[in-house]
Amino acid sequence: MNKLSASGQALILALGLAAAPALAADKNTVVAVVNGTELRMSQMADFARQLPPNLGQPPYEALLEVVINNQLVLEQAKKEKMDADPEVKAALKQAESSLMRQAWIARKMRSAVSEEAIRVRYDQLAKDFVPAEEVHARHILVETEDAAKAVIADLNKGVDFADLARTKSKDPSGAQNGGDLGYFSQKDMVPEFAAAAFAMQPGQVSKAPVKTQFGWHVIKVEDRRMSSLPSFEQAKGPIGQQLAEVAAQQTVTELRDKAKIKRFGPDGAALPEGEKK
Repeated sequence: MNKLSASGQALILALGLAAAPALAADKNTVVAVVNGTELRMSQMADFARQLPPNLGQPPYEALLEVVINNQLVLEQAKKEKMDADPEVKAALKQAESSLMRQAWIARKMRSAVSEEAIRVRYDQLAKDFVPAEEVHARHILVETEDAAKAVIADLNKGVDFADLARTKSKDPSGAQNGGDLGYFSQKDMVPEFAAAAFAMQPGQVSKAPVKTQFGWHVIKVEDRRMSSLPSFEQAKGPIGQQLAEVAAQQTVTELRDKAKIKRFGPDGAALPEGEKK
């Protein structure tokens, strides 16, 4: 059996635990019986969803052992009446309040994000959409003008742009994608960078370094195009998120407008009407 080491189990337990492993479809399946208490697949799935993404997908057996450990710790905590501890009571009350707030806001947000509402918003955006020119470019970002000139010299010798970006660029994304910035419009970039990129044609590399607030850039233009309206299916997710955020803000604003609120400073003295701190 592939078991997590004791230190590994302790680490996961301490982290308090989103990448769930592929668990059985039947969430009611009993996966363990601990001192007479049945633990089910649903509990493992809930626990796995709380895992930090950097832990990846732990093996089923390892996850099972941690869930068993959690149950044993919970049983012992109950035996020692930790639920009566004042600090635990306060934490439980705080957690309950937090969950209630989240659930209530989530319900309001769901009601505002209907397919019809998303479609209406998409149609509005489509009506107002104006195509804009976009450039697909790569860049290499370095500290000094001399370093940028050295990069240009290497490119003139035939060194691959993406390879240089992976080894020379101080842009953190350069190591992963070879300096690829994807498509962008002029307003998406700082003026100096945008001016240089949009003055170039596909296949061209900047002949001189481009200075911005971030450092010195060497730019290669891969392509140019006019932007197009995304399909409804492509836009549905972002539009739904936007509508949900607006609904949440409006809901809180309405609650504040109806509420009677008195504010006090750190010393307990009443703040002047309308002053917020």
